[in-house]
Amino acid sequence: MLRFYRQNVDDNLYSFEITIKESNLFIKTCKDLKLLAFDALYKIRKDLESYILKSKDFFTSLVPVKQDKSAPPIVKKMIKTSSIVGVGPMACVAGAVSEELGKILLKYCDECIVENGGDIFLKLNKDANLGLYVGKDNPLNDIYIILKKSDRPYGICTSSAKVGPSLSFGTSDASLIISHDAYFSDCLASACGNIIKNENDLQKAIDLAMTFKETIGCCFVCNGKIAFWGDIEVGG
Repeated sequence: MLRFYRQNVDDNLYSFEITIKESNLFIKTCKDLKLLAFDALYKIRKDLESYILKSKDFFTSLVPVKQDKSAPPIVKKMIKTSSIVGVGPMACVAGAVSEELGKILLKYCDECIVENGGDIFLKLNKDANLGLYVGKDNPLNDIYIILKKSDRPYGICTSSAKVGPSLSFGTSDASLIISHDAYFSDCLASACGNIIKNENDLQKAIDLAMTFKETIGCCFVCNGKIAFWGDIEVGG
C-alpha cells in the first residue's frame, strides 16, 4: 500500500521507515534511531507472534478474551484495554505496537512520532496539526485537528471501512479517537467505527466515545458528513 500521507509531515525531525513482515512503520525522532527502532520492533513482534501461536482465541476473537497472567506485558494490556472497550484484543494491535515502540524511543529522544498504518503514538514539544484523509478527492481532506502541546504522549488511532486495511463492521470513511493511550484509542476507534452504518449513526459514535473518561477528542466521517467532539480545535 502506498502511504503517500507520510510525505506530508512537516517538521525538523529525522525521518525513517522500518519494516518487519506485516509491520511497516514511519518514524520521526530527534536523531537517527533506526537500528534501535528495528531491534525494538523485532522484540515487540516476537512477543506477539509467540503468544499468538499459543492462543488462537487471542488472535481471532472479535470480543474480549480472558486475561492471561502468563502473557507478555503487551498482550496483557491488549486484553485489558479491549475488555474495557468491548472489542477483540487484536483491535488494538497497531496502536499497541506504536505505543510500545514510541515509549522505547522516548528514552533516547524527547520527541517522536510513530505511525503504524494510521495509528499514531506522538510526543512533540509543540502544537501539531493532524490532517484527515477520508478518500481521494474528498473535500473533507482539507480539515485538520489542532493537537495542543502536552507533557504526555498522544495516542491517535483511526478505523475506516473504506480506506486502509482496518476490519470494520460499519461504513465510516473515518473513525478517529484521540487519547493519551494508543491501545485505548485503537480499540475505541474500532468500536465506534463498527456502529456507524450511515451518516445518521455519527451521534451514536459520539455518544459511545463520550462514555470513556480517557477520550480527549474524536472525529467521525460518513457519506460526506463529519462530526467532532472533545477538547480539540478544528481548522481547515
